[in-house]
Amino acid sequence: METIISFLRTMPNTVLIGVGIAFRLWIGMRRFNRRGIGGLQHFGNYFVGLATLFIEFLVRWTANILIVWGLYRMLFY
Repeated sequence: METIISFLRTMPNTVLIGVGIAFRLWIGMRRFNRRGIGGLQHFGNYFVGLATLFIEFLVRWTANILIVWGLYRMLFY
């Protein structure tokens, strides 16, 4: 865990923000491509949908944290 934190501390602010935005765009593109004509997301079965949504939830929160952390470092350091 310390190696991840030290790696993120050495990373430039713009890279943190860019990676966060890239994650958000990637998730949005995947959701858009899964939508059917009625606007609902379609999965092969329940467990695939559950696992996919859970992983995307974690990645979305990670992206939010990266964006906020990059903006915080840009403004206050």
